[in-house]
Amino acid sequence: MTDKKYISWRVIARRLLDKATREECEQVEAWLKESEENKIYYRKAKRYFDIYYTGAEDRSVDMERAWEEFLRYTDKAQKRIEWRKWMRIVAAVFLPLLIVGGVFWYFGKKDVEDVKVAQNVSIGPGKIKAVLQVVSGAEITLSDTVNVVQMARQINERQEKSAGAPLQEDASIQYNTIIVPKGGEYSLALADGTRIVLNSDSRLRFPEYFGKNGRGVFLEGEAYFEVAKDSSRPFVVGVQESFIQVLGTSFNVKGYKDDSYIQTTLVEGKVCFKPRGNEDLKEISPGEQVTYDKNTGEVVVKEVNPNVYAAWVKGVWIVEGMRLDEMMKQVSRWYDVTVFYQNPEAKELVFTGDLERYDNCEDILHLIEMTTNVRFEIKDRTIIVKYDL
Repeated sequence: MTDKKYISWRVIARRLLDKATREECEQVEAWLKESEENKIYYRKAKRYFDIYYTGAEDRSVDMERAWEEFLRYTDKAQKRIEWRKWMRIVAAVFLPLLIVGGVFWYFGKKDVEDVKVAQNVSIGPGKIKAVLQVVSGAEITLSDTVNVVQMARQINERQEKSAGAPLQEDASIQYNTIIVPKGGEYSLALADGTRIVLNSDSRLRFPEYFGKNGRGVFLEGEAYFEVAKDSSRPFVVGVQESFIQVLGTSFNVKGYKDDSYIQTTLVEGKVCFKPRGNEDLKEISPGEQVTYDKNTGEVVVKEVNPNVYAAWVKGVWIVEGMRLDEMMKQVSRWYDVTVFYQNPEAKELVFTGDLERYDNCEDILHLIEMTTNVRFEIKDRTIIVKYDL
């Protein structure tokens, strides 16, 4: 695939299987006209289908049983209906190829026998784990969801309630910290009933009690918030000296230190974003996203599908035109791996598709290979990205 040109591999597959809608067929035709490389990519995809999928495979495989086995492998909590429908199409092609032909469906530039992420390598997805650092200095390793506020309170044996405004750190407010490492995730509820899901490589500083005038926490990384309504006490999330203020709402915040931006996506309710060094509040409504560029100070508000940015909470990555570099950052955090680019140009490739967050790492890499000219090699916990220019 050429630089900065993309199309969902699902659309290509549906077109090759004569299952595409009229709109999808038109999308493929428009994509083919964009460049000669796209045509080459499509011809190779068709060639692999012609060679390895003839329809005869169905007669040698119990497809009903194969589908049930496939479902048990891929089925995670709260699957989307449209994903299930598509996976039935994939199972009809993908499973027979594995069972009968012993090959992997791939659209790259190399021969099929050369297309392997790694042999005998399996890196599992992240799981529930975190470290709770309490005010008293104690650290507790968490491998299951517990009432962290109550736990911290009991450990610290505090007698007085904390008080003060959450917009700046105050010595009168004592904060506990929950740290989610790479390869982890964690859910918690705060004293006011606010629920938070923390993504991997994230940390949240929170008080045991909220004061009368406001509620405030400090985030580094990514989290999904469902804030309990309290009109008398605004809820404030501090992210690298920027602030997000809400009354009661659901939203996703992404603010990793190694990212060049801070991003807030609103699912429902209303929030105000105050960037660092700027007194202006940017108010957004449901279906809008505000992005703050930490390098330039630019603030952009645009309409988006918020479910795309919150899907990770339900175990799915919905990727729409994302640079491979950005995608591999998520892979690195979630699977606790290091990513090395043999060809830096690969970072600029664009990926589109839906990925199962709880699949093994090599399964995710296979899907990325299917829609780009990238190949991956796994050595220990390092992923080497190779790009055929």
